[in-house]
Amino acid sequence: SFAQKTDYSQVFVSQDWMQEHINDDNLVLLHVANPRTYPEGHLQGAISVMPQQYMVARDGLYWELPEEESFADSLQSLGIDKNSTIVLYYGGNSHAPTFRFFYTFDYFGMSDQVKILDGGLPGWIANDLPLTTEVPTVVAAADKIRLKPSKKKFADKEYVLKAQRKDKIQLIDARRDNYYSGSEKGDYKRGGHIATAKNICWEDIVDENMFLKDRATLAGYYSGIGLTPKTQVVSYCHVGLRASVIYTMARYLGYDARLYDGSFNEYDELDDSFAVENGN
Repeated sequence: SFAQKTDYSQVFVSQDWMQEHINDDNLVLLHVANPRTYPEGHLQGAISVMPQQYMVARDGLYWELPEEESFADSLQSLGIDKNSTIVLYYGGNSHAPTFRFFYTFDYFGMSDQVKILDGGLPGWIANDLPLTTEVPTVVAAADKIRLKPSKKKFADKEYVLKAQRKDKIQLIDARRDNYYSGSEKGDYKRGGHIATAKNICWEDIVDENMFLKDRATLAGYYSGIGLTPKTQVVSYCHVGLRASVIYTMARYLGYDARLYDGSFNEYDELDDSFAVENGN
């Protein structure tokens, strides 16, 4: 069995837990992936979702957090109320969209109700656990959930400048090293990373079977770039999707964390007072 031995500290659930709770009345299970993966097989009772459905374009940026009212409507239509336990799992070979969905729930004050299934669908299949092609009937929740958005989990460009000045706030670039170092520029005007940022690549969080690496290894990534338990993490990537992996793992490890939703897409367009650095 590919089950991981790890302390999930409120963010993750194990495959064993999932098997025990898959029939719980208050469970809302979300298959987070390209919709075409869903008919090929999913966990019993799972509803197909794409986080992009719950992201918006704003101020020339895309994949930004949704408006409170529209997200509350979406949750109601998925059958989610204040008593639901929501489990997200990655239904494809990328864990980033699932972590982005976790960040969205967390931003709106729902982290107590939301978990990520460690290993996702790839892990479920590796453990030879049953799949279905049945599509569940989704009944809207009777009551709309009251959301509590927290600006303390969000960073804008001004907050990034503050992070550059303060030792207790660390910017973390979640992109691959070639973008961080500036050896790959892509379509950006400026190569490299936001000044003062360190690098933890979003892909390094899981092993080849898509399970979380052990807690000591993960903690080492964060302490290894100089973080102390009192450091606040501000993560970013290209558009704010992969940064949510670094955000979520920071939360899992007990750090205070924010996500810079504009990410390098926005930062690259700003003037030179928003400095970039090259190299490692």
